[in-house]
Amino acid sequence: MACCACQYAQGQNIPHPGIAVSQAVQDSDNEITIDECVAMAKMNYPQIRQFDLITEAEKYDLSNAGLNWVPHITISGKASYQSDVVEMPFEIPGYDFDLDLPHDQYSIVGEVSQTIWDGGTTSNLKSSIRAGAEVQRKQLEVTLYSIRERVENIYLGILLIDKQISQNKILEKSLLRNRNEVMAMLENGMAYKSDMNIVDVNILNCRQKLSQLLADRSSYIKILSKFTGSDMSGVSFIEPSDYIDTDSLEISRPELSFYDAQVAQNQVKRNELRTRISPKFNFTFQGGAGQPGLNMLKEGFSPYYVAAIKMQWSLGDLYTRSNDIKKIESDKKSIETERETFLFNTSLDMINQVNAIEKARDILEQDKEIIRLREEIRISGEEQYAEGVITMTDLMDMIDDEHDARVAESIHQVQLLMEICKLKNTVGQ
Repeated sequence: MACCACQYAQGQNIPHPGIAVSQAVQDSDNEITIDECVAMAKMNYPQIRQFDLITEAEKYDLSNAGLNWVPHITISGKASYQSDVVEMPFEIPGYDFDLDLPHDQYSIVGEVSQTIWDGGTTSNLKSSIRAGAEVQRKQLEVTLYSIRERVENIYLGILLIDKQISQNKILEKSLLRNRNEVMAMLENGMAYKSDMNIVDVNILNCRQKLSQLLADRSSYIKILSKFTGSDMSGVSFIEPSDYIDTDSLEISRPELSFYDAQVAQNQVKRNELRTRISPKFNFTFQGGAGQPGLNMLKEGFSPYYVAAIKMQWSLGDLYTRSNDIKKIESDKKSIETERETFLFNTSLDMINQVNAIEKARDILEQDKEIIRLREEIRISGEEQYAEGVITMTDLMDMIDDEHDARVAESIHQVQLLMEICKLKNTVGQ
């Protein structure tokens, strides 16, 4: 038995996969918070460029709408042959009318038209363009808001793995301490080689679990790096605070701004109804030449011009105005109903999440007591094994139970943070 003990004592080393990687993360000076990760992910998300595209399209549409006040120039021409022309049906004594209009007639006309008053059409068109662009922006904000939850889940997943790695090291340290004690007992003939094998199997299992945790962490890091557009492999992740004042929560989700933008757009549509029934005034100037000109009694080509102020007042929209108003009001009520439904469902989610937070805090309090008891049991077990009262298998079970209790606490800590993040996401904090 002493020979076997010497073989262990002379340096049977069990490998530590990934320890250097884990230590590098812990020793890193680079730190990042969960809010910083969310902000980086939003700025890196491809759809964020849609904001610039919306603004660019809005600028072009507003520029085009402003051109309604620019003078409009049109040029037209006509060549025609008429089967009949104006003739004098009788003769007047003492007057000799030599009226011989040609059957082929020609004209070319240039017209300049300037809007004097459009009844508010252009102004309302610009308001409609701005309102439509704002609705698109708010809708995009709603879409991008979902990124927050995805990034937070990845971030908290990394924190959970880090906590499990930490607990894994505590377990390994405990196993190595017991291994040294068993080795000393082997040298004194007070233990069996099988006891050492049991400890070594548990150490290998512990390090195997560490390899799995490091692989999972690497996968999470790659996903978070892809989301944020930055290499997160050498970053320390700061654990967010578990404090939240659940009594002063107010809903400020981007959906509410989206509904407000829709209501504003609805009001613009209502204003448009007024512009449809408003009179419109234009100043026009026509200049041209024709055969004949304005003086039909004058033969040949002759130049001419006409200046006028025109009024256009279409009353056809009065027939549908009442139904149009009712439809716009119906659309507004539909938006308000969607808002109320959203607030109602969000309030229900808040109640469930507040209860989940309180439940998680209660569980954590119980975890502390469980860990305290499991630690006392393990310490007592180590003494009992040294005295030969229990077997090494019994002691390993006690060590595993303590480790499981510590891991459970780590999981419950992260679950509490997840519930807090869910609540903040629900209310829009």
